[in-house]
Parts: sequence; C-alpha cells; structure tokens
Amino acid sequence: MADDPIPLFNLQTQYQALKPRLHQAVLEALDSNQWLLGPQTAQFEEEFAQLIGVKHCIACSSGASALQIALLAAGIGPGDEVITTPFTFIATSSSISLTGARFVFADIDPRTYNLDVQDAERKITKHTKAILPVHLYGYPANMEAIMHLANEHGLKVIEDCAQAHLAQADGVCVGGIGTAGAFSFYPSKNLGACGDAGCVTANDDDVAAKSRSLRHWGRAPDEAYEYICEGSTLRMDELQAAILRVKLPLLEQWTDARRKAAAWYEEGLTGVPVTLPPTPPAGWSQPFYFYTIRAERRDELMAYLRQHGIGCAVYYPVPLYSQPAYAHLQLDPQDYPHTQQACQEVLSLPMFPEITPEQVQRVCNTIRDFYEQDATV
Repeated sequence: MADDPIPLFNLQTQYQALKPRLHQAVLEALDSNQWLLGPQTAQFEEEFAQLIGVKHCIACSSGASALQIALLAAGIGPGDEVITTPFTFIATSSSISLTGARFVFADIDPRTYNLDVQDAERKITKHTKAILPVHLYGYPANMEAIMHLANEHGLKVIEDCAQAHLAQADGVCVGGIGTAGAFSFYPSKNLGACGDAGCVTANDDDVAAKSRSLRHWGRAPDEAYEYICEGSTLRMDELQAAILRVKLPLLEQWTDARRKAAAWYEEGLTGVPVTLPPTPPAGWSQPFYFYTIRAERRDELMAYLRQHGIGCAVYYPVPLYSQPAYAHLQLDPQDYPHTQQACQEVLSLPMFPEITPEQVQRVCNTIRDFYEQDATV
C-alpha cells in the first residue's frame, strides 16, 4: 500500500478538529444580525493586540488591504518612494502603488531572504518616505538595523507580517516595532480565516485612528456621513472575526508545534546537501510559516518529492522585478543577484501544526534518497 500523500498545508485536519466550535461561532454571529464592525470584530481586535503586545489592532478585509491602509495612515502618497524587497508576494509592491507612491527594490540578505539593510540604505533618495520590510517565511527582518536607518533618515517603517504571526525580534513581536504592521489571515496562514481577512497593528494613536477611518470610507468617528479622508470598503466582516476568535487561543500552541516540526527537519536533514533555514539569534523566534531550504537542482528535487506524494512549492519562483506587471519599469535583474539566486534554489517543504515526526522523517528520507541516488549514478 502506497504511503498517504503529505500536503504542503493541511487545512482540512484543522477544520475537522474545530468544526463544531467554528459552526457555533458562525451561527452566533449570524443570529446577532451585526454583519460589520460589531462585537466579534471589536473583541478580536482587543485579543490580537494583547497577544502580540501592541496598543491597537484594526481588523480589515485582507493582508493586502492592511498594507495599503498602514501606508496611507503613515502619510505615504503620491511622489513618495518606499524601499522594499522584490522577493515577496506582489501584494507588498502593489499596495505601495495603490497609495500613489513608488516602490524601490533593494536586494535581499542571502541567508535570511529578508531586506538587505545596506542595499536599502544605498537606495535612499530625497523622495524616500518609508521602508517596508517583509518578515519572509516568518523569519524576522533585521529590525534593529532597519529602525536605526529609518530614524537616521526620518523614515516610516511598515512591517509586512503576513507570514510572521508571533515572530519576535529582540523579544518584541513583529508588527509592534515599526510605525505599523500588516498581518494576513488568509486561510493558509498560521492564523487563518475561512476567507480573506487581515489587520493593521500600531502603537501610534494617530496612525490607528487614521487606519480605522480608511477601512470604513474615511468616515469620522461616531459620524454617519462625515468623512475626514477618502477611504474604501476594507473592513473585516463579523463572520471572519468570529472564526478567528475560535482559532486565536490556539495560535501559541500551533506555533510551538511548528517549531518542533522545524527541529525534526533540522535533525532529519543533517548531512544532506541542502541549506537549512537560519537559526535565529537569542531573543528572536520564528513561527515557520514555511520550512524553506535551498537546494541544488531544485526543480528536479521538487519533481521527485511530488512523484513520491510529498507536497512542496517555490515561494517565489519569479521575483517582482521580472513580473509582466512591472515590465515597463525595465528593472535589471543583475541589480538583485541574491534575489535572483534564491528564486532558483528555494523550496518550501510540508509545514503545519499537525504534521507528525513520521511524516517529517519521510520527507527528509526522500530528499536524502534523491541526492544519494544521484551520487551513485
């Protein structure tokens, strides 16, 4: 009998375990007849803010809308430049464009895949107004260096925390270090809704107030038809808030499980000719949204794993500077050598809280077999 497939994500197992509680929460939200900005949203905002240690959480419709809101609330707009990474999902750059600002790419650190702070510094001009680091795969960007650079040049810092729930840098949760943070609760995320959802986090009262207004058409507080700015419909609905409140108390437990799985991978891949994720320094932690290795002959390895029923994927195979949407910018790939190489070598392996030691070992053994088979040819 063939081994059961091992998925990259396993949302079905989580759903089945929580099904009765999720159904009850949804029914209660429906019965309340409060579809938007009701008690479920308010309570989720309070609970999430408390968990990650920030003053404000502003629930919104997606991680992408959270980025856009955070940028606008920080005063970013037409004529401004925002330095960010090209090794990320397009929401990072498109959110900048949607404010009327212009993104400027800096290369990545080849070890962490996060923004190279020295290259970011080289990209600063008189038009630069913000830096937007991405905590890729859940590994925190070098926030101490980024904040130092930002303070030196009077820049805002918007953290893209879409993959980094409960990640910490120097003992502080990401999303609470810069001017504002943006989280995604897309279903596959470490904390996932049953649809699109996200939030902005901030310690600054003015940024939080502006964010609350922007997600709700720019409406003034407690005023039905008075608008202090142009916003849009970017709210989280009560159903998603109710679902997230069921899952939120389990986030720390799930994060611990992911870290255990990462330790199993590290042990199981010892001696295999692949590069493992970096080990965080003291005071840092990552929640392992992905367990991402670097591998020679990556595409062949990926095909071999899939042939053996093991889910895997490349995040991201095409850097943003090479996307058709940005062809008109005529950006030169040679300006981003570390990003270019990472796109050719990274491979994300199965990672979810319910993964077993046996499943991880099977993944590791299959990778080992691939390279040993190659060595005997």
